[in-house]
Amino acid sequence: MKLNFHHLRAFAEVARTGSFTGAAEYLHLTQPAISKAVSGLEEILGIALLERTSRQVKLTQAGVSLFSHARSIFALEQAALQDIEERRGLRKGCLHIGASTTIATYWLGRDLALFLERHPQIDIRVSSGNTETMVHQVLEGLVEVALVEGPVDEDRLNCRLWHNEPLLLVTKPGVKREHLGQCRWILREEGSGTARVVAETLAHLGIVPARQIIVQSNQAAVQMVVAGVGVAIVPAIMAAHHLEQGELAYIPWSQGDLQRPLSQISLKGRPASPARAAFESFLGETLTLPNPAS
Repeated sequence: MKLNFHHLRAFAEVARTGSFTGAAEYLHLTQPAISKAVSGLEEILGIALLERTSRQVKLTQAGVSLFSHARSIFALEQAALQDIEERRGLRKGCLHIGASTTIATYWLGRDLALFLERHPQIDIRVSSGNTETMVHQVLEGLVEVALVEGPVDEDRLNCRLWHNEPLLLVTKPGVKREHLGQCRWILREEGSGTARVVAETLAHLGIVPARQIIVQSNQAAVQMVVAGVGVAIVPAIMAAHHLEQGELAYIPWSQGDLQRPLSQISLKGRPASPARAAFESFLGETLTLPNPAS
């Protein structure tokens, strides 16, 4: 039994986009061609990969398993192509980095400036989003290495601690600790590294927010608190200016400093390009992040 990789790519795009139409548009093929390719793959494998209805396409258990393998295969394909292009001098020294939104906004620029002083010939491309988005992009082979908020529980990824970032519980001046249960809490969306840490912290403190607002960024959370909408747990660096201006106050933790881990992730089995190897070596040398609120 041999896999037809053209058929496998068609199946993978149907699984990724959730439709034959989406796969056809992405691969610049006709919808019947995509359907024929997937059917041919199912015939070769002797098992159904998709459940087809008039409204949607759903993966079978076998389809879920094959899609997981297909993503790894095509990530390795991208790595192979990049390696050859670098050897031919077409993209030598090009590195695609992923970063969670807060890291891209506040931390990455500092480190990239130092890294490029050592390696000025390397071109950098940065993608950003929440932690869940960055994990997806690493698994799909769209970025070589990513810096994300929180630990990542994914067997297909290498994950190591990069830094511990201090967090603060910020409020408008005058809010007391005993008022926290009655306050409106500004929380991050599901999939955010901050959301996971905050949920665990609130559970540990026994606080059940009476009311809450879900936002898509820590910057939005800080501005909500400045406006008096509620309270939030945010990275200290994002609140530092507002604390200095007296627009915000923070409530110290009785258990000590609250931190969240920032992690470096990459796809297991994907060979490191020279640019990525240099960047990962540099990350291992960077200093611990300072607490801007101290």
